[in-house]
Formats: sequence, C-alpha cells, structure tokens
Amino acid sequence: MKIWFDADNGPHVLIMRPLVAELTARGHAVIFTARDRTSTCELLDLYGYGYLKVGGTYRSGMAGKVQGTLGRAAALARTMARAGCRVSFGHGSRALPLASRLLGIPSVTMYDYEWVDPRLFNWCCRSILVPEAVSLERCAAAGIATGKVVRYPGYKEELYLGGRELDGTVAGALGLRPDGIKVLLRPPATTAHYHNPEAEGILAAILDRLAAEPGVQLVYLPRTPDQRDLPARAGVAQVIIPDRVFDGPSLVAAMDLVLSGGGTMTREAAIMGVPSYSFFRGREGMVDESLAAAGKLVLIPDPDSVAAKLAVAVRPGPVTLPDPRPLVAFIADRIEQAGR
Repeated sequence: MKIWFDADNGPHVLIMRPLVAELTARGHAVIFTARDRTSTCELLDLYGYGYLKVGGTYRSGMAGKVQGTLGRAAALARTMARAGCRVSFGHGSRALPLASRLLGIPSVTMYDYEWVDPRLFNWCCRSILVPEAVSLERCAAAGIATGKVVRYPGYKEELYLGGRELDGTVAGALGLRPDGIKVLLRPPATTAHYHNPEAEGILAAILDRLAAEPGVQLVYLPRTPDQRDLPARAGVAQVIIPDRVFDGPSLVAAMDLVLSGGGTMTREAAIMGVPSYSFFRGREGMVDESLAAAGKLVLIPDPDSVAAKLAVAVRPGPVTLPDPRPLVAFIADRIEQAGR
C-alpha cells in the first residue's frame, strides 16, 4: 500500500526514518510531506528522502497557530488528493489528521507528551500511540480518548537511537577539543503554547554556572534570533553555534552533558547514557517522570537548584544504544492495520 508520512518538525524525521525502512522492506511505498521549519526539510535532504513541501512557520499566538494548522490541512488535502494513500502517519502533526479526515484516509498519530490539546487527534485519528510510561489514567486525565490509545513499549527515541552508525566526525567538525568539557544546550521554546517563563530564569542560572567553568566548550542551539547572544552576554568563554544541521544522536553522543528546556534531546541523552538535564517548565509529563525515577534524567525545577543539581564534568562512560527492532515492528504493525 501507499503510506503517507507527514514531517511537521525536525525530530519527526528521525522517528520516521526506521519506520520507512521497515515498511519499505515489507513492500509498501512511503510518500513524505514536510512543513518547512526547524530544519525539517534539511534533515529530509540529509537522509536522502524525497518530499512535498507544504506549509512553513505559523504566525505567533493561538490564533496564528489555529489559522496555520487549518490552512496547512487544506493545502495537504489538495496536495495529496490523488496520491492514492491508504493510511497516514505523523508524530503529533495537527494538520495531518485533519487533512486525512477530509480525504477519508485513516490516520495514526504518535506522541509522548500527554499534556497537549487532544481534541483534534480524538476526532480525526484511528489510533493514538503513546509510550507505556504514560498510563491510561493519565491519558484520561489529559482528555485523550482512551478507546483509541495504543501504548507502545519503551520510548520513541529507541526507534532511531539503535541499529545505526553514529557519526564520529561531529566533534572535529565543530572544532571541539578532546580535553574540554563538551556541553550541548538547547534553550526553551519561548513561542510554544506550553512555554513557562520560569524556564528562562533557569537558563540564565545555567549560563552563569557554565561561565564559571573555564574548560567548558558550549555547543549552543538557539531556537530564535533573540536567544543567540545569551551565552556571550553571560560570559561563557567558548560558544559554538553550528552553521549546519548535524545528525542529532551523533551530536548528543559527542557531548559530556546535555541540557535543554525542551524534551527530545534530553531524552535521547538519558537513553544513551549521556548525563542529561531538563529545565522544561511546562506541565510535567510521565515520560520525563519515568526517566527521572530511573536516575537517567535530572530535572531542574528552579534557578536555585542549578548549583546543587548540575555537575559540569567529563562524561563518566561510553554511550549505550538500544535495540530498536521490537519497537519498529510494533509501530509498523499498527500503521499496516490502520490501512487495511
């Protein structure tokens, strides 16, 4: 069958990559659409996928996001009307299930942060895939239609972290010295609907802490132009802002520690055994709670906690990679079932 994948954000490309390989090996054809933002198209280019570019950055504010989602859904429906796809799949793409419903195509969505508005997914999706770490009780509390929920084993990052070769040239390409402490930092998503300004205060405290460590080499991934100069203003001596897109897991594997005001990167680090710190201040999700309870992720709840919780040091051991095959097969099975 023809299967429609929509990459709405950069991390979605990594999630979809092993699923494309599995579904193609099973004899199916995958057609990509992509939203042109946050390196999504660059990552598709990096991995050699053809795609149809539909939509870009939305205007800020709730009204802008609603208008952007509705407009992109209509554009997706027009673009894919004659493609002949039997099922669609996305990771939290809001325009995709709406466009699929307009076309009468069953849609499967997957996401791992339960505190999002689920109404569109409840209405339009055949299945909603969430990690086993998210209980049905939490799904119900978050308003997710539990009758559509399928809980998958492990974490979504395990789909693509294992069964792959890491790029060992990343540190050299960034100009990192072997004798320094290599820190990867991603500031909070200040334009996201879930943003809590408390995260910006924690970021300031983290930058002050890093500035006090002369051996730190900071690889910094700003989300918006106004975040670009924050490390320099805080006095961090060596700041590297990559001028091209790197394979995310390979970038994480090159680091001694990872800090983020978001989610995906810190979970990748936690699963790979790289010291990982989250200062996300939206409503706490069960995936992060699970990783923190297992001692794999450190949660930084306020600026005063930075000094006590953040250990700026060389990574104590090698990275570890999970076996992705069981989870890849599980998700591919659900996509196939929805298309039958």
